[in-house]
Amino acid sequence: MKHIILLLLFILSPINIIAQKDNSIEYADLLIKKGVDALYKKDHSHSLEIFAELKTLAEKNNWYNQQFIATNCIGLNYYGMSDYSEALDYYLEAYTIAMKHLTKDNEKTVLNNIALVYFEQGKYKESEKHQKRAYELALDNKDSVGIAIYADNLANLYNKTNQLDKALEYIRIAKPIALATKEKRSVIDIAISEAQNYLQRKDFDKTLSILQHIINQLNTKDQNDNKIASLLILSKVFQGKNDYQKALSYAIEAQKANEDYPNKKKIYNQFSELYFGSKDYKKAFLYKDSIIIVKDSLNAIKNKAMYQNSEMKLKLQDSQKELESEKRLKFYIGAFCILILALLSWLFRILYVKNRQKRTLAEKNEQIISLDLKNKENDNLLLEQQIKEKETEALLEKEKLKNELESRNRKLAANAIHIAQRNDKIEEYILKLKSDPLVLKNDQISKQLDQLKEILTKEDSTDDFLTHFERINSKFIENLKEKHPDLTLNDIRFICYIYMNLSIKEISSIFNITIEACRKRKERISKRMNLSNSNDLFNYISNI
Repeated sequence: MKHIILLLLFILSPINIIAQKDNSIEYADLLIKKGVDALYKKDHSHSLEIFAELKTLAEKNNWYNQQFIATNCIGLNYYGMSDYSEALDYYLEAYTIAMKHLTKDNEKTVLNNIALVYFEQGKYKESEKHQKRAYELALDNKDSVGIAIYADNLANLYNKTNQLDKALEYIRIAKPIALATKEKRSVIDIAISEAQNYLQRKDFDKTLSILQHIINQLNTKDQNDNKIASLLILSKVFQGKNDYQKALSYAIEAQKANEDYPNKKKIYNQFSELYFGSKDYKKAFLYKDSIIIVKDSLNAIKNKAMYQNSEMKLKLQDSQKELESEKRLKFYIGAFCILILALLSWLFRILYVKNRQKRTLAEKNEQIISLDLKNKENDNLLLEQQIKEKETEALLEKEKLKNELESRNRKLAANAIHIAQRNDKIEEYILKLKSDPLVLKNDQISKQLDQLKEILTKEDSTDDFLTHFERINSKFIENLKEKHPDLTLNDIRFICYIYMNLSIKEISSIFNITIEACRKRKERISKRMNLSNSNDLFNYISNI
């Protein structure tokens, strides 16, 4: 698994180099260019700083494409520092942005990155699921480059899980596409995957044949990881042929070319296997110890890979010095024992036993410390999980309360509309009755009908409505009056209907006025609240 898709970022977001440091889209695109440059140079701290600024700017302006790029690239930085947990969090956030606001191109890019994280964590089933989804999206979009890349990633996954026939199927899909598109990096990556496949099948001649065509193309800095992978494969080929001297020369060449701390584990492991095979057990165990140190360092300080690399070199040097010191000490002790063996043989035995006990005790102490660190790490992970669960519960509770509030407001609005419609019907009946000749002749009945009509137009239900509204929407009316004390009771009632997201038509029906009159009232109230546009009224009162 070698690919982290970065080139798609430039396709999705054209960059204007000449930009000012402001809130413009041009400045955001300039930040993308600088951040990606720092990421390629593995200057992760600088790249993270740039993309954090971009993320804030994009969220502020609802620039979803730039927000996606920033979030995804933050994940790429953490991935580059082997902090896979943090990388996964940002990839999932980027995936959510892509699903809600962007295209399937963005979706497949981040799905591939998620798959790579799961692969590095050894979660191969999860990796396969996400990688296949990315591959299917590339097929749907007829994305030739994407098909080649994701098919190669699946081939690497199946090589890793020893499903060699499946791996070869995807290699045969990816290879002709990569050659047709003339994507040099893809062609080389697929060739390495194919070589790895035949190596695992122990077809060494086929493996050599594949690598001979590409080995001279791997001397550039951007191909360094592929060069190391190829050299290690060549080393394993000659190991399989029992040519340990040639196998060792390729391993040494890989060690010299290596610039990445995580690659050290693979290189040391190969040295260890070669020295075991050639029966040089002392060196073999030395490199086995080095592998353990590398693993411990990566797990202990994920986000300080460069520092750990230097520290690892110092530890190896110290280890070699200790071994040399032990050799000299044993030589002197041996010489001393030969000279006075008869007199001091019992003393040598005591010293030897004590020295052995000290080593055993030191090893046990190291194991205890290691177990304590792991227990603390597990406790921290459990605590983080509990915090996340509580945060999720709080969000669910908040959403439940919000839905309940909306439901009550809908009921209240429905009741208000029902009353308004009922009053309209009563008024309609009054008008029909008044047009009846018999009623017209009877002044008393006509007068009572006028009084009834007058009652309907007085909006007597205002107080009851506001009381129910305030009970549902706690302190909304109180905060509204505090900010705008000059609003009338009818203005407040009108604003409440707007807050409940009723249409102008529905509000005009409740107030028994025309739609045009209702619009004018909305404009008048907006001006009274110092709003330049009546369309901003809903957004304004929603934040009160």
